[in-house]
Amino acid sequence: TDSYHPPNTSYFERLLTRFSTPEELFGPLSLKALEQDRFERNVEGYLPTAKVAFLDEVFKANSAILNTLLGLLNERVFDQGPTRINVPLSTVVGASNELPESEELA
Repeated sequence: TDSYHPPNTSYFERLLTRFSTPEELFGPLSLKALEQDRFERNVEGYLPTAKVAFLDEVFKANSAILNTLLGLLNERVFDQGPTRINVPLSTVVGASNELPESEELA
């Protein structure tokens, strides 16, 4: 990749669209956990384990993503099944080339 991120820092970057899914940001569902009737994600390498993140076109994300981002950004926590895990996130940059289209975001 051509982008720069500080050494020894977990970095996450994603371009969001209206078709983006929570799995793209928060990790895929754990099939092993589902076999045991637990709803958990494999978060390693995704936003919940990053220290620095860049989210491009953040206003194009759907409500499922934006609602989860709210907890991540405001409280630095992520709901991993019935457990709340602390997120090491220290810096997030969100970018957009346009204003939000949805009245809820305006």
